[in-house]
Amino acid sequence: MPRDKNHVLILIGCFTLIRLIVAPFFGLGVDEAHYVLYAKYLDLSYVDHPPLTGWVHAPFFYFFGTNEFLVRLPAILIFAATSYCAYVFMMRITGSVNASVVSVLALNCSFMLNALGIMLLPDSLLLLLVFILIFICERIARENKMRDYLFLGVILGFMGLAKYTSILLVPPLIIFLLMKKKYDVIFSFRMLAAVLIAFIIIIPVLYWNYTHEFISFRYQSGHVLGTLTASISNFLGSIAAQFGAYSPFLFIIAFYGFFKSIRSGNDYLRLAVFFAGTIMLFFLLTSLSERTLPHWPGIFYLLFIPVGTYYLLESVQRWKRNFLYFSLGFSLILTLFAYTELVCKFLPFPDYKSPFRDIYGFKVITGKADEIVKGDSSGAPKALAVSNWTMGSRVMYYSLPYGREVFVVDDRRDQFDVWQKNEPFGYDLLFLNTHFHELNIAKHVRCDRVDDVRKMDLILNGSKVDTVEYVWCRNYQGVKR
Repeated sequence: MPRDKNHVLILIGCFTLIRLIVAPFFGLGVDEAHYVLYAKYLDLSYVDHPPLTGWVHAPFFYFFGTNEFLVRLPAILIFAATSYCAYVFMMRITGSVNASVVSVLALNCSFMLNALGIMLLPDSLLLLLVFILIFICERIARENKMRDYLFLGVILGFMGLAKYTSILLVPPLIIFLLMKKKYDVIFSFRMLAAVLIAFIIIIPVLYWNYTHEFISFRYQSGHVLGTLTASISNFLGSIAAQFGAYSPFLFIIAFYGFFKSIRSGNDYLRLAVFFAGTIMLFFLLTSLSERTLPHWPGIFYLLFIPVGTYYLLESVQRWKRNFLYFSLGFSLILTLFAYTELVCKFLPFPDYKSPFRDIYGFKVITGKADEIVKGDSSGAPKALAVSNWTMGSRVMYYSLPYGREVFVVDDRRDQFDVWQKNEPFGYDLLFLNTHFHELNIAKHVRCDRVDDVRKMDLILNGSKVDTVEYVWCRNYQGVKR
């Protein structure tokens, strides 16, 4: 192995080892549990997203079973590959081993990118694929060989299977080729072959939507565009969320790298500017109607935290280099501290203010629910019920060992309506009400009788993380309108 790769492989290996150690020590989050259920209910596509996340989970789920470590293993391995691609990307831009390794370090110090490196979301897949897309596009512009068009079609197809917003990367690719005056590339049989390959790969998504009244397309358009009512507070809130989520100083470094690269003649940087700029512009505009979640524009920070790091590292102005060193040190310390807290959970928080409320206690909640159901003497069919999809994903996942049916009782049209073919009329439903998701059963649900069973506090470091109430709805007859 060439010596110049050793340092980056050691760096990536250290971060990967940390994530592998941390992975089993905290419960699954809302999205994590939801995407593992994609594997449980394997399908051609889903309401929320295309199917690739579920397909990646499926081999682990069916061959090895499931637990927190196995659920997170794919994301950890994928981000290790993403980090190495970032190193290759920076080497092709800078030719400097030192700058490339430091850039990979900066990437691994970002809070949100660390989250995507341990929790498998569609964005986790897209981060790896966008680097491969850049490599292939640059080679097409330089060599124009058939093999690269075939690879292009495959990568675009897999991006389409990962996340719908990947379509945003097609226009900047065309603009890049137009600026290079590669008209023979754009209007060629080879490019047509690439388009055809990509189309064939995404046929499962199109077919699934066709057979489900295009629910996924309608859901995503409403989810991204919101109410179409401009809101400065949404816009500023979205920016503030990214500022904190990626690390404040790395946020600044990413934008610094982007604006420094706009006039670059390097094809890798041009492609990065076009791809990242399009993604960021799209989500800045849509944030006027609905607040943008921090991980949605992740491609921007993936590409330009390393680039901004390089520009600061090579600067002749000492204060810029000092700013970089401080930013990396600050972000690295907080990242390692966050990982330590996830494992040890030593910080005290006031009642109901714990940041662990979404990832703590669901194994206990569902275990106690199973005990209650087993101990009930009613002859009616029984199932668990929750009033919110975010509760639904965790309760469904952590109920898998017990084989319990779980119903999400709400008015929201979503993936649970696809998985749950029928409403549980005639069931005795054990509702799980939490402090944060509480439904007045007697007021909102038709039952023969409502029985309060028990109330349980989830305690961590002497404080309440959450409180769960178990309530029977005897002979469920639907939601009151």
